Amino acid sequence: MVQETGRQEAIERLAAVIGECRKCPLWENTHCAVPGEGNAGADLMLIGEAPGKQEDLTGRPFVGRAGKFLEGLLAGIGLSRDEVFIANIVKHRPPGNRDPRDEEIRACTPYLEEQIRIVEPKVIVMLGRHSSRYILSFLAIEFDRITEIRGTVYSGSLFGHPVRLIPTLHPAAALYNPAYREALEEDFRIVGRELAGAGESAAQD
Repeated sequence: MVQETGRQEAIERLAAVIGECRKCPLWENTHCAVPGEGNAGADLMLIGEAPGKQEDLTGRPFVGRAGKFLEGLLAGIGLSRDEVFIANIVKHRPPGNRDPRDEEIRACTPYLEEQIRIVEPKVIVMLGRHSSRYILSFLAIEFDRITEIRGTVYSGSLFGHPVRLIPTLHPAAALYNPAYREALEEDFRIVGRELAGAGESAAQD
């Protein structure tokens, strides 16, 4: 329990640092940073791209329509958002919801890396091509389209910690495309199986 308390305190300290970050210009036109939130000792970590309008107003990740859909995907595998940790590649909203630029990603991702070190999740799900490209770069895995690799389970080590990495589509893409909705539901069933397998492995150790 002490360790879990320590994780939560470390996440909160990091969130305070992110709230004051001025390492790139993204903060200039935003209401607040969106550090990420959830269970600091979660087995599952979800990584999106960047905050949107609702996230910028509330300081919380995935609170709009895409967030509601994401909560439904989690419920489908028996989880609530309080049981997982949710973060983004960049912590401030890019103007007009544009894609984050390479220099913004470079400036911001040390925060994400520290969050991964603190939480030590067993499974990381990357939501969309930007987060998938960044996280899979640690395993020297490249791809052209997220649809080519979605639902694939990659085993590797991040910052000295063993983890399963699963790229999938961004929930926002599924709001207007039923095929993407089905793909995400399918991928989250894979996530559920991987989490169950990780739990069984831990019980045997």
